[in-house]
Amino acid sequence: MANRDFSDSVKLNAITENLRNNNGDIRCSICGIKLSSINECHFDHIFPFAKGGKSTADNCQILCISCNLKKNDKELEDFLLEEKAKKFFAGETSFAPVREPSVESLSGSAGRPKDSMSKEIFDQIILRFISRKGEINKVDFGREYNHLPSIHYVKKYYGDLGTLKKAFGIEDLSANWDRETIKTALKTYVEQYGDILQKDLTKKNKLPSLPCILYYFPEYKSFTDIKRNLLGLAVRSNWDYQSVLQAGKDYVVKHGKITESSLRAENNLPTSKVVYNYFGSLAAYQQAVGSQITQKNDFISEAEIENAVNQYFGGDERVVDSMKQFFESFPYSPSTIHKRFGSFHAFCQKYNIVVKQSKKAKYTKQEVDDAVAEWIKSGKEIPAAKELSKLGLPSMSVILKYYEDWKEPFVLYRKLYEKLNK
Repeated sequence: MANRDFSDSVKLNAITENLRNNNGDIRCSICGIKLSSINECHFDHIFPFAKGGKSTADNCQILCISCNLKKNDKELEDFLLEEKAKKFFAGETSFAPVREPSVESLSGSAGRPKDSMSKEIFDQIILRFISRKGEINKVDFGREYNHLPSIHYVKKYYGDLGTLKKAFGIEDLSANWDRETIKTALKTYVEQYGDILQKDLTKKNKLPSLPCILYYFPEYKSFTDIKRNLLGLAVRSNWDYQSVLQAGKDYVVKHGKITESSLRAENNLPTSKVVYNYFGSLAAYQQAVGSQITQKNDFISEAEIENAVNQYFGGDERVVDSMKQFFESFPYSPSTIHKRFGSFHAFCQKYNIVVKQSKKAKYTKQEVDDAVAEWIKSGKEIPAAKELSKLGLPSMSVILKYYEDWKEPFVLYRKLYEKLNK
């Protein structure tokens, strides 16, 4: 049997949204009167529970006692919704939310059957996203926190993503690439800079990606092949144990020591992945070449991590089975990635790495919120990421499906409980 009462996490979510939408105040969602305490807040089903409305976050609003009694299990009057919608689209801010409305709020009232999203509403959502991000890609439609409609609306209204980008003024270089234009772009870049590295293959440099090049030039199997055979550039032969060892010794003679940040082609050194393959660890390599052994957590720059990503995937599609599988062979540790990017999810987003979902997530967002809210309500501290599953909480990877940082819901609910208990 469905539960009429809202859970604590749903109530806290309603409070958060109300505070955000009203610049730090809590106000009745119908009349707008300011509510001074939690005792004055009535948590109401937008679409009545008696008519099938669910006790979920998207069907919860905060009302004053007067409006709650007047509503009395009746739906909000159509004229009220229409008037608010007119004011909102006219740019009035007396009630408009600080953050942009969700897809659900634009496409239909919570709990009611939604009409198909119109092109006008779809365009508004896409325009706001592009205004913030400057770009839009296929992966953006699969990330819940972006609040984008389903990607099938792209096909419905524009046919494909390239046409949508063109309509919104985003330059889509991929539409221009063929064997001749790719070869010309690469040679032009080499003429200007004298060389080309795999990390240079970016839209910023008006160059195609490595997978794009390999698609049009299937006779080449790697970036090394492209440099040597397509561009006529000198490239060193593949590293073996002796050449890795000798290169390290030569570098130490000149520079005194070798660190993980030194391991790059510009220094005539192998990448960290090659070193790890032959020596197992940086410390073992340092000892072998006569270098001072540095601390394990020496600073690693984004450029060095990017180089490692390029080396890891080569020309293959950037898809991995799981985070665990990725770090089994990636040269940098999870802690290094978290220190630099904040989360594995953010790291994957930056470098367009797709992590396969081998099975359906155990938790919905509501279940994540309920579990976290209950944990914080019991007075416990925020656990370490690696301890989440052991403690019966959603794992870090599950939380990152719904939040940009895995700690975000813990911090959010702790602050809200502190506010409620004052």
